[in-house]
Amino acid sequence: MPEHAENLKLAISLVALAISLISLYFTRVNWIQSNRPVVSAFVTEHASGSNAATFNLVLANTGNRPAVRVRLVAPHESIRRLVEPSISEKRFKMIEHNFLSRSEVPLLRNGEELVTSFGAFTPDDPEGKWLNYGAETEVTIRYSDLEGRVYVSKQPIKVYAREGFGGGVWG
Repeated sequence: MPEHAENLKLAISLVALAISLISLYFTRVNWIQSNRPVVSAFVTEHASGSNAATFNLVLANTGNRPAVRVRLVAPHESIRRLVEPSISEKRFKMIEHNFLSRSEVPLLRNGEELVTSFGAFTPDDPEGKWLNYGAETEVTIRYSDLEGRVYVSKQPIKVYAREGFGGGVWG
């Protein structure tokens, strides 16, 4: 067999090997991206009446792997946007506590939702107003997977009724 035919076979084999290695790399990257925790946070109504509503803050892992050391982070000014200017310091601290390091969730299983109280919209409360209904701010969610890969995502949270978000629900 001529030498150039041997060189051609070698070149084709090397190209095939390179394509296989690149394919293996992208397959692994895609596997890691699709087999990971995906954590989100949102505010939802706990209960409501004719002029008042109580709200919860929910952390949800919609990915297919557990999330470790889940933490919500928001600057003081961002949290202030969610509350009425006249909020009492005690109530503000209760809301702010959700964004401090000591409120870190050690493990959030895949498919799990954790709920914590987040305040209320009460226009006629003798202790003053709490949440600013309709207010929105951006928060950062930091977490890891079981292998130690760190994820950071930013997302908006908004104080509003998720049921009837367009203005009404069927009775």
